[in-house]
Amino acid sequence: MATKSKSDWGNIFSLFSICIAIVSIGYCFPYILGIIESGWERSSRAIAYFTRIIRGGTA
Repeated sequence: MATKSKSDWGNIFSLFSICIAIVSIGYCFPYILGIIESGWERSSRAIAYFTRIIRGGTA
């Protein structure tokens, strides 16, 4: 069941907040990718390190 807003200001503020969210995601996206990338590299190094330890090699 849909509800109708009694004023158009609710719709305007909703659209404004959606626009702010889209702009903020677009602004932060390169930083988010950088964090994911560095986390992936660190995880790969840690996995390789533990694999060497388990196989009996030198760490």
